[in-house]
This record gives sequence, structure tokens and C-alpha cells, in this order.
Amino acid sequence: MAQGLQEAVTVLLEGEHAQVELADLMARVRRVAEEVECYTAAAVSDARAREVGWDEVGQAAFVAPVTARARWRRSEVARLFQRRHAQQAATDGGSAPAMAVAMRQGVHEVALAQARTRSLAGALSFLLRHSGLAIKEAAEDSGLSPSYVSRIVAGERVPAWSSVEVLVRVLGGDPLDLYALWEAAQGLARAPRPALAEAVERLGAALRGAYLAAGCPSYERVSALTDGVVDASIVEGALLGHVVPCWETTSALLTALQARPGDVRGLWDDTNYAFLVCLQTPLQDGPTPLVDLPPPRPPFSPGPSAA
Repeated sequence: MAQGLQEAVTVLLEGEHAQVELADLMARVRRVAEEVECYTAAAVSDARAREVGWDEVGQAAFVAPVTARARWRRSEVARLFQRRHAQQAATDGGSAPAMAVAMRQGVHEVALAQARTRSLAGALSFLLRHSGLAIKEAAEDSGLSPSYVSRIVAGERVPAWSSVEVLVRVLGGDPLDLYALWEAAQGLARAPRPALAEAVERLGAALRGAYLAAGCPSYERVSALTDGVVDASIVEGALLGHVVPCWETTSALLTALQARPGDVRGLWDDTNYAFLVCLQTPLQDGPTPLVDLPPPRPPFSPGPSAA
């Protein structure tokens, strides 16, 4: 159930960044709501199986025990799961509307994977051009075949990280700057949340990777592409890892670089989370970086931009 909820939220996030039609967006919101309902019922069922009483369930869910008992009694949970199973079966079974939705989502996922591969290839291509090396020379120095390097920089292959790492070093770049691009191209899940210093480093590297993929335009040009929303000094500070902008600024910066904000949101969230933790637990390893984050607020409450 948790996996289904995660997938539904991912589809919603991608729709938000793709600026899909409102009807499509609301359909994705309804799917998230349904998955939340199912996950909640599953969590309560697990708790009841561990002999957790209705008083404790009600307290955890902020409802009266009698309400919790009526809402999540065994027959109601079974009915909810049967409905979810029937909806999934209809999609798998090939009804025309469900198949159409599945096909659109499939096409979207393929296009998204291709775009992520092109971003990685764009960054590698930029480094290759500015290294002054020919493909054959870069291949020889990195121990890769020229045809393989050619396919990598053309976006025809997503190589293993070891190949990206050695190739980037040969081209005079920092492999960390391309790690988020490679991770997105591979469709890999991120590691658990790191400490603040590491989170800031990862986020800065991801922004620099997007900057490389965009061909390293001037900071003033990037600022202009955001319609002045992001000042050139903030662009520079964010790329150098000196400043962590709020999410709205970070999203505008990534959009100006023709990158997908959703691919970096997790890294920004890690940094935001680590910073809030450090408000109560001061850093011991050096000074705190300059951080421009929104003030702490309760989970799931609307931020400056509700969408």
C-alpha cells in the first residue's frame, strides 16, 4: 500500500511540473486520496493484528474510538481493499478508458526516461567539447571504447556509474556534479537522508549538473530566463553551493535550465530536513552554510505556493 501511495504521488508531482490540464491533475489528486485511504486502513489493520486497542487507534488517528471502530472494522477494510483490487484488475484487464490512461502514462514515462538520458548526455557532451579532447582520445584515457563513448555522449546509452565517473575525470569535470543526472537516468531511488553538509553538497552538485546539461549559460542569462525571479547572485551562490534557495527559487532556476524540478526535489527536501534538524542540534563540523529556507511549518500544511 505504501508503494502504491508513493507511485501515485510521483505521478501527481510529474503532472504538476508538466503543467497538465486541471482535469488530469484532479484525477491524479483523487488517486492519491484513494491510496491514502487504503494505506490508512492497512496501517490500522496491521496495528489491530498486533492487538492495538481501538482507544490507541483513535488517539493516533485523531478520532473517537467509536469512529475508528466503525471506519476501520474488518468488513469495511475488506470492502475497501476489494474495491482497490477491482480497479487495478480493470486497468490490467484492458478496459478502453483504463487502457487509454495506462498508455498515456506509459508514453509519458518513456518520454521522461529519454529526457533524463538526454540531460546526462548533454552534460557529458559539454565537458567533452570544452576538454579539447576527441572522442577517441577521451576513450583511450578512460579505458572505454570510442564507439561506447560516442553512444554515451549521444544519449543512446546510460552507462554504469563507474564509466561515468572515470570519463568525467578524464574530461576535467567533477563526477559528483553528474551523479544526480545519472541517478535520474537510471531511475534509481535515492539513499537515506544524509547530514546537512553532505545534503548541501549533493544539492549543489545536482544544480551544477543541470547547469552543465544546459551548456553553462551566464548567470545573468539564467536570471533573465527566470524573468528576474532569481537574481544572478543567487544563481551563482546556488551553483557554487554557498546558498540553498527556497524551493520556489530552486524550481525556477531548474526550469530556466530546462531541467525537471521533480528530479531534484528529493535532494532539496533532504537539505531542508537536515537544516531543520540542525536548528535543534548545532553542527560540530565547521560553520553552517548560508541557507535561505522558508520558516518551519507543520507537515502537509500549504506553503507559499499551495500547488
